[in-house]
Amino acid sequence: MSYAPVLAAAFVLWPIMGLLGGQGYAPLLGLAALPALALARPKGPPALYVVPAVLFVIWVVVGEVLWSPVSNELVSGSLLEGNFAVKATSLRTFLTAAFAMLAVGGALRIADGSAQVSTRVMLGAFAVQGLILAATSIFSGPLLEAVYGPDPTEQMSGVQNMGRNANAFALILPILIAYLSARPQFFWKPVVALLVVASLLFFTRIDTQSAMIGLVFMMAAMGLVQALPKFGFRILFTCIGAYIASAPMLIGTVLKLLEAYNVHLPGSFQSRAWAWHVVIEKIAERPFAGHGIAASKTWRETYADHPEWLARLPDTWTNYAVVPGHPHNMPLQIWAETGMIGAVLVGFSLVLLGFRLPDPAKMREDVRFAIAGVTGVAFSLFNFAYSMWNEAFWSSVALAVVAIILLAKRRRESL
Repeated sequence: MSYAPVLAAAFVLWPIMGLLGGQGYAPLLGLAALPALALARPKGPPALYVVPAVLFVIWVVVGEVLWSPVSNELVSGSLLEGNFAVKATSLRTFLTAAFAMLAVGGALRIADGSAQVSTRVMLGAFAVQGLILAATSIFSGPLLEAVYGPDPTEQMSGVQNMGRNANAFALILPILIAYLSARPQFFWKPVVALLVVASLLFFTRIDTQSAMIGLVFMMAAMGLVQALPKFGFRILFTCIGAYIASAPMLIGTVLKLLEAYNVHLPGSFQSRAWAWHVVIEKIAERPFAGHGIAASKTWRETYADHPEWLARLPDTWTNYAVVPGHPHNMPLQIWAETGMIGAVLVGFSLVLLGFRLPDPAKMREDVRFAIAGVTGVAFSLFNFAYSMWNEAFWSSVALAVVAIILLAKRRRESL
């Protein structure tokens, strides 16, 4: 039995998990990965870029056990009672990384040309998610009231779920675009343009800035590998790795320039900028090892502690935490919670990945554009959306990588 149909079955559930707010992507990755042990067991030593990534995960576990102020019990609840949960953040991170390696390694062992039907099923599921996103964005008002009731507080949960669904669709949108762009008929060119414009409109209506910026990064990354057919991936991943390794300095410099020129950002971006100010100060306190995983949850500074910022806000913000649970910037969170050691390991892993990938010119057009586009969108979400320890997000990224591999296993001659 091939592993490809198992992955296709998992991707059938992709739009359902997105509609439910994206939290189901972590168990979905587990369900997709475990069959790889029997059907497509990865063999041989791991690629070189995996080594620093694994060391980073080990460092995360060490940090939570030894010095994190937020160290939880490993698990809670019971499977029989239906309330089982993995409480330790480091354990969730470890399991996500393990499942991701299994799924990616298994997908790489699928025979070329054996994923024709499975790829169609996967792309069909992605298209269904796009249709669901369109419907929920257009009819968001009535749908939110019907599902969550008239209470605006309850409806906020629905708004957040819609935003997460939009981010999940943005993550796989480059795969749809790459697949359709590579089709030889001219008919598909305006379809691709319409898909991009419609997605931007839906993201705007739902007001998910990270997905909107992701479209810009997607286009930039695709343009880079097109313009540099030999070194595109090396430059792309080296730049991202270098950015992570120097994030406090780079972001701190930008923040100082904004202050020097008295530049005021739009609401949510300004609040993020102030949070990043606080996080950079925390990084300076423990620059090498960090404060420990999830330490940012304990930073309870409020805007009352920063009257110069509060003066530009309504009084209702007085007791709001400047860092709302996490920095909404993963490079800074990596530095703050795992220190320079963690940041260098992550950055080095990405540089090695860029040099391990074949030259863009040696790849099929749809595959190279899919890799670049997914990287661009993921980079936006990496900077503006989620906590570094959000296993649902990283599971969705792992599944998007598996989707690219499945696309690559499909023969284009069958179009």
